[in-house]
Amino acid sequence: MEKISNHKNELIDQLIQLRDEIEDSLFDLSNSHQIDMTDASKQNLCAFLALQRFLNPALDSFLVQEGFSSIQMMSPHVLYSLNKIISHLSPNQRQNDHYIDIEHAVYLKNQRNQELLGKSEEDPISIMVTLDKTMLDTPEIFKDLLRAGMTIARINLARDHSVWKKLVEGIRAAEEELGFETQDRTCKIYMDLPGPKIRVGDLRKIKVPLKINTKKTSAVGYLMSQKSHENPIKDGFVIKINIDEFTNAAAGQIIHFTDAKGRKRFFTILEIVSPACLKVELNKSAILNGETIVELSPDKKSKLTNLLEGPVTIKVKMGDILRIYKSYHYLGKPTMNGEPASIGITLPEALRNVRPKDRVFFDDGNICGVVLEVNDHYLDVEIILTRNNVETIKPDRGVNFPDSLVFLSVPAITKMDITMLAEIIPFVDLIGISFIHHPNDIRILKGYLDQYTERKIGVIAKIETKYALLSLTKIVLEGVNLDLFGVMIARGDLAIEIGYEQLAKAQEGILEICRAAHAPVIWATSILNQMNKTGIPLRAELTDAYTGLRSDCIMINKGPYISNSVKFLQQLDQIKKDPLLEFRNSLLSFVQYDFQ
Repeated sequence: MEKISNHKNELIDQLIQLRDEIEDSLFDLSNSHQIDMTDASKQNLCAFLALQRFLNPALDSFLVQEGFSSIQMMSPHVLYSLNKIISHLSPNQRQNDHYIDIEHAVYLKNQRNQELLGKSEEDPISIMVTLDKTMLDTPEIFKDLLRAGMTIARINLARDHSVWKKLVEGIRAAEEELGFETQDRTCKIYMDLPGPKIRVGDLRKIKVPLKINTKKTSAVGYLMSQKSHENPIKDGFVIKINIDEFTNAAAGQIIHFTDAKGRKRFFTILEIVSPACLKVELNKSAILNGETIVELSPDKKSKLTNLLEGPVTIKVKMGDILRIYKSYHYLGKPTMNGEPASIGITLPEALRNVRPKDRVFFDDGNICGVVLEVNDHYLDVEIILTRNNVETIKPDRGVNFPDSLVFLSVPAITKMDITMLAEIIPFVDLIGISFIHHPNDIRILKGYLDQYTERKIGVIAKIETKYALLSLTKIVLEGVNLDLFGVMIARGDLAIEIGYEQLAKAQEGILEICRAAHAPVIWATSILNQMNKTGIPLRAELTDAYTGLRSDCIMINKGPYISNSVKFLQQLDQIKKDPLLEFRNSLLSFVQYDFQ
C-alpha cells in the first residue's frame, strides 16, 4: 500500500509540475511573441500547445485509472481542468481561478457559432451548400434547399464569378416566397475569394473534324456556299465550302470526296434549294476535316469553311514528359515534332521557387509528376502516377506544387480578390480566404473590410496548403482578434499538399486547435458526394459525415439529390446528440420482438 501511495504522490507531483510548466510557458509566450494572455481563447490555445509539449503519457494513464477524463479531453479549458484535478487529489495545493472554466468555454464557443454561423446550441448542425450556376435554370432548387435545412449558401467566386449576384438573388427570392424573412431564418451568404489557385491554362485551338454517323443520325443534310445566309435545316448536317454558288448542279448528281481516314465517300444531290444551297444525302459515315476536298466536278474542287474550333487534346501516361512553360498566356499543345506535350498555367510566377525533384499534382491529384529539369523558360515534369492508364490534361484544372515555396511569390489576397471585395461586400455575410498561408493574410483582408464597410462580416481561414497547416496556430491566434472568425478544413487541396496518408491526422489536429481556441470549424470537401449524385450514400461516406458532426458546420457540394443530403445530415445530427438512447431503444424493441 505504501508503494502505491508513493507512486500516487509521485504522479501528483508530476501533475503539479505539468501545470507549472504550462503557466511558465504562457509567461514566456506573452513576452516573446506579444500574445495578449488576457484573452481567454488565446491563453487557452497556448496552454493547449504547451500541454502537448510537456504531457507524460504515464500521467494521462494514471488520471484515467483514478476516474478522471483523459487530459486530451480538456482542450477547451486546459488549466482550469488541471487545477480541478489537482484540488481533488491534493486539496492543499494552490489554485488559480483566472483561467477559463467549462461553463465559459461552452458559452464562448456557442456565442461565436451563433454570430458567425447563425447556429445556437439547440439548433441542428449548420449546413453550408455550394451553389452552382446550373441551379439558375431550376430556381425551385433554392426553395428545396431552404426547406431541407440549408443555413449557409456558398458561392465559389473562382467558378461562378459571372453569376454570383444572380445566385444571391435566387436565394433571397426563395426566402421571400417561403416567408423565411418574417420567421428570422435568413440564410447566410458565404463567398470564397478566388485566391491564387493555380490552374492549367488554355490550350491551342484546332479545327474540329465533322463526324457524320449515318447509323445514328440522318444521312441527309445540306451542302452550302460559304456566302450563303440561308438556314433551311431542321435536322441533319450543314457543310459549307469555299465557292460562291453551285453552277450546273442537278438532282441525282454525285459529288465525291475522300474523308479524313482516306475512305471514298460521296453525296447525292436530292434537291436544288437555291444556287447557293443543295440538299444532299451521304452514302456512308464519314469524318471531314480542313483537308477534305469536295469534288464538284473534275475541274472544280473545294475545301470546307465552317468547321468549328476546339481545344487540342493532351493525353499523358506514366513515363511521359509534360513541359510547363513560365510565360503568360501560353497555349498548351500535344506532343509534336519531337517535343513533349506542353501547357501553361494561370500563375506562372508560382514556378519561381520550383526545383528538381519537387512533386506536381494535376486535377485534384488524379495525375502526379516529379520535376526533372528547370530552366529560364520552362520546367519538365515526368508523369509517375495516373488514376487511369491514360489521363487527359484539361484546361482550368488545378495544379499543386506541395514541395515548392509557392507562397513566397504568390500572395493569398490577389488583385482580383481586392477588386471583387468592393462588389460583394453589400451581399455577403462570410468571406473565405483561399490558400491562406500566414496570419498577415487575415490582417490584409481585415484592412480592406474596414475600408469598405462598418458591417460585421465573418472571415473564414481555409486551411488547404502545407504552409497554412504549419502556420495554423498563428493564423488562429490572429483570427480570434476579429469579431467573427472561423476555420474551414478544405480537404481537397490539403490532401494533395500534405499527402493522403496524413489527411486524417491533420484534420484531427485542426479540430483540436480550434476547439482549444473556441473557434468555429467548417468540415468541407467530398461530404456525401455519392449521395448527392445518386441519392444513396457509400458506407464510408456515412462514417465521414458522422465524424464531421464534431465540427460546427458541414459543407456539401452540388448534385441532383443535394436536398436529400441536407435532410440526411440533420437526421445524423439528431442521432449523434443522443446515440445511446436511440441505439438502446431500437435494441430493446428488437429483443422484445425476438422473445414474443
